[in-house]
Amino acid sequence: MTRLQKMVLKPKEQLVSRLFLSPKLRQNLTVLSYSTHDLIKAMKELSASDPFVFLREPQGDAMQNLEWLRAPEGENLVDHLLMQVDLSDWHDWEKRAVKMLIYHLDEDGYLRVSLTKIIERSEFSLENLTRAKKLLQSLDPCGIGAADLNECLLLQALHKPHFNPVALEILLNKQLEILADPDQWHNSVFSETELTAALASIQTLDPTPASDYVTGENTQYLLPDLIYKVNDGHLMIENLQSQIPEMVFDEQAFNELKEQADENKYFSQQKQRYEEMKNAIAERQKTIMRLGEFVGQFQYEFLTTMHKKELKPLGLKETAQALNLAPSTISRAIKDKYIQCQNKIFSFKMLFPREVTTDLSQARVEYDLCKIIRKENTRAPLSDQQLVEIFAKHDVFLSRRVIAKYRNKLKIPNSYARRAK
Repeated sequence: MTRLQKMVLKPKEQLVSRLFLSPKLRQNLTVLSYSTHDLIKAMKELSASDPFVFLREPQGDAMQNLEWLRAPEGENLVDHLLMQVDLSDWHDWEKRAVKMLIYHLDEDGYLRVSLTKIIERSEFSLENLTRAKKLLQSLDPCGIGAADLNECLLLQALHKPHFNPVALEILLNKQLEILADPDQWHNSVFSETELTAALASIQTLDPTPASDYVTGENTQYLLPDLIYKVNDGHLMIENLQSQIPEMVFDEQAFNELKEQADENKYFSQQKQRYEEMKNAIAERQKTIMRLGEFVGQFQYEFLTTMHKKELKPLGLKETAQALNLAPSTISRAIKDKYIQCQNKIFSFKMLFPREVTTDLSQARVEYDLCKIIRKENTRAPLSDQQLVEIFAKHDVFLSRRVIAKYRNKLKIPNSYARRAK
């Protein structure tokens, strides 16, 4: 890892609270953050250490109705990206090009290989791959597909509302090296106070967007936590608690041995551990189900059509307020969780796309922009201001600057260049 990466790499967040967390609450939060695999692992560990606890495996017939996904421990970056591509409304050639770039990413999520080098072994032109790279960089996690650290941080900074303007200018001008060396600050046009604040803002970004994902070969079968089913336009949700082992306490053996023992403290502790874990699992399922019902209503159009353009931006804070929960609880509830819908399994986090400047997702704005321009009169193409007015008629309020930004991202020329000769 370079000195620059160490400079911007924020330390792992620690659970520090001024409020007292009871052991019960602490365990509930821990279990909530478990993936299904980790939950089953924790149950097996408790069963192995507690002579009165055993696991009852789920019925085989019920398991046959599930779609299984073979996946590595943790979430695989390549699979996470490929699923987003498959759910997109991009042209087939765009999907093929983006997928090819995905396989050229390094372990940090960077695209360090030059496009000219990739062209030598592909069917695509430089223009095609440049377009594909922009599409790749629109995927989650933000910062993916960057050529270097500066571009990685810039992609994230451009996505953050109200990001420190000095920090943004430093990234735009590729002056990260100067910011990393306080001895060079006297050469900057900015004051020490401004540079200190800029550095603090940049340190909130992630220099390795692939760090939360794995690329290993060890595989396991992945079981979704929720299933969304579509029936005659109605969306139904089903939890999968019955599809994981049931933790059972042997009351008969417990009572018999407890009567014979001189010291009952050990037995009480064993039963308490079981009850706390059992309650934590129940709370986990209750929270995930509540969250699934809310998100199912909010993302109804996407879940019933599986068109990515129908995804609406949804934040953790907004969701937490709706469910009267803490944002950190929502974060734990979607961490390493998966859902199944219409024979596809994907990360729960996909239903929480980043917010953009309107109440629609970026993908939807880009989709509508392409659709409008494809239908325009090529002898009198629409200006950016006319596009602003068309969106406004549908209660989507964008500035000309935002229209131009999306148009440039999609490699759509201005109205003058689009005019038929």
